[in-house]
Amino acid sequence: MLTNLTNHILGRFAPLFRILGVSHFAFRLRSLGTPKYFACSNQTCGSRSRRKMYQYFWFLIAVVTFVIFKLFGYEGRRKFSSSGKSVLITGCDSGIGLSLAITAQKLGFHVFATCLDNNGYGANYMRENFPDIVVVPMDVTNPIDIKNALQIVKDHLQETKTILWALINNAGVLIYGHFDWQLDYQAELQVQVNFLGVLRVTKAFQPLIRQAKGRFINITSANGSWCLPGLSVYCGTKHALDGFSNTLRIEMRPWNVKVILINPGNLPGSTRILAAQEQHAKAMQENFSPEENKVYGEYFDLFQKHLQSNFSPTNLNQDQPLNDPKLNEMLESALLMESPRHYYSNINFGFRMFMLITKLVPTSYGDRMILQMWGDHVGYNLDRNLCEI
Repeated sequence: MLTNLTNHILGRFAPLFRILGVSHFAFRLRSLGTPKYFACSNQTCGSRSRRKMYQYFWFLIAVVTFVIFKLFGYEGRRKFSSSGKSVLITGCDSGIGLSLAITAQKLGFHVFATCLDNNGYGANYMRENFPDIVVVPMDVTNPIDIKNALQIVKDHLQETKTILWALINNAGVLIYGHFDWQLDYQAELQVQVNFLGVLRVTKAFQPLIRQAKGRFINITSANGSWCLPGLSVYCGTKHALDGFSNTLRIEMRPWNVKVILINPGNLPGSTRILAAQEQHAKAMQENFSPEENKVYGEYFDLFQKHLQSNFSPTNLNQDQPLNDPKLNEMLESALLMESPRHYYSNINFGFRMFMLITKLVPTSYGDRMILQMWGDHVGYNLDRNLCEI
């Protein structure tokens, strides 16, 4: 009974351990079983209250474990040197990728920064301001581009006598819109870039990372474990990325290769990831059937106004590197710590707690909370009949 209660408690609080980054340690408790001196039966336990005290033993252990590792951290304090090591980062045209490339270069790594547009802002910015960064043209959806990039990296590694220490899969696409609204090419683009592109690039560079006993660092999102309306396809790709990363971590462990997830936080307004949203929304609406126009028309307009109010045209076209010390700190730890965390998160405490509550309450209540939060912004509940046509 005690073991069952332990598993129930740990399972119920899995979202807490997951969000706060201590699941690896907390769930080791399951394999420990019940201490002999706490074993209890109806014959040996004198009272119900005493039995209940024993039943909460592992819950207390779980709480203490959480507090210790949350306060003091559990990553190793020993750091590797960046000397003689190279890093490959995808999606460096702007925003997060551009920032990661610059940070890695400042840490002393030899950096390969892939760009979709070889003559775009990010590529030219790095050439002018950080000439030591090697800009590599690559579309993660194009196998030929990946093959060419691999050869460029191999040639430079041989020339510089360095090893490929880390691959950072950062390239991503986000298109806001309900699944019903999105056109096939819009959904496929997100799947191709956010997930299949990661698989292709990881597969191509895996031998070099394995030889170096290095690490794969995948840039994920809160949407890898938590969902919002309008992001069904994007959330699906991030759930897939998280599942792939967590499994790859286990598969690569015998070769001493680390697999790390970094959640950079809510940064759409500071990057170009939504730069094409207006064009995508226009394409969606133009392809509505008369019936879809009747069902979605007014709500679709409210939805787009909400996005525009939260992500202004100025913010939607951010090219320059981000100024985010926490993101830089997480990257440094992921690259240099001998025993890095499996998951780094840049989400603020309030949002973490909201995510946690929606996971701990019954699903129907959690869904209602999300809809209420979202509806307050986009007018989802202004006219319930509108959504019931």
